[in-house]
Amino acid sequence: MGTTASTAFPLQLELVHYPHPVLRKRATDVTTFTDDLRQFCDRMFAAMDEHRGIGLAAPQVGVSRRIFVTDHSRRRDEPGVVPQRRVWINPRIETPLGTTVYEEGCLSFPNIYAKVERHSQFTFHWQDEFGRAHSQRFDVDSGDFLGIVVQHELDHLDGHVFVEHLTVAQLGLIRKRLKELETAYKAATGRDGAVLRR
Repeated sequence: MGTTASTAFPLQLELVHYPHPVLRKRATDVTTFTDDLRQFCDRMFAAMDEHRGIGLAAPQVGVSRRIFVTDHSRRRDEPGVVPQRRVWINPRIETPLGTTVYEEGCLSFPNIYAKVERHSQFTFHWQDEFGRAHSQRFDVDSGDFLGIVVQHELDHLDGHVFVEHLTVAQLGLIRKRLKELETAYKAATGRDGAVLRR
């Protein structure tokens, strides 16, 4: 792997936590679909598995590109569940309808969970790791749990984090934990990071 590819898609992936600035930055589009990209996606799956996630966005491993991976079969604990792995590149939502509420967590916000309002129906467009275009209509209220996952991960690509959706009362319940993450980040880096101001 060349120097440029290694810079764009690092070999070693490290999960970043709030308030790392990359989590609040809009990621850039993917314009070329190379072996380096596909190998990076494989490493993202490995990182997601290591941290027992069901979705992982490239900014969460410090790479500001419009890529995320999912395996929503991990939501089920039954033995013998077949993985449902997908790569989602340059995704976008169209024709959203209605709202639904679901409890979410995030690998970049360890030990924080809260109910978040999301679209209940929408059409999702994306490219896979080979650049092929796809679209799918999701209906969360009819059981499309993956519809929650892709909205959460798309937020990461737009520089948003799930706690931005919370009410003042909800934030009050998690503010102590947010402060702990902010303190840990400053101790590790000497910087404040992109702190949520609400």
